[in-house]
Amino acid sequence: MPGRRAWARMTVMTAPDPNSTVSPAAAAPDPFAPSTRAVRVFAGIGFLLLAVAYAVFIIIVLNQAYSGDGASGPLVDPAQWSMGLSAVAGLLALCLPSDALSHAARQGTVRLQYALAFAGPVLAAIDFE
Repeated sequence: MPGRRAWARMTVMTAPDPNSTVSPAAAAPDPFAPSTRAVRVFAGIGFLLLAVAYAVFIIIVLNQAYSGDGASGPLVDPAQWSMGLSAVAGLLALCLPSDALSHAARQGTVRLQYALAFAGPVLAAIDFE
């Protein structure tokens, strides 16, 4: 067992030098940390989803107009607003800088974008007759 003096030398030798000008090694980035780039990619994918949702919306509205009473359902206007607001939410999530929008808010905006894009065709499909 080392003596008291040897123990003091071991602890001094392992302690960092406060007067050192060498910077400590940078910590490795966490691979599981939330990435703003990934959320922006999902916002871009949301625009592709919006194009598909709009095509489905057009098919539903034309089907309702040509079959039955010749009119589309009563919720066509809210469906169009939903898809328009989906595009706005996607632009906000995609284009705003990281300083203006926190990561959690950006994630919520992308979720809102997807929900509004899905809501458009669903609202258009509702026909009360």
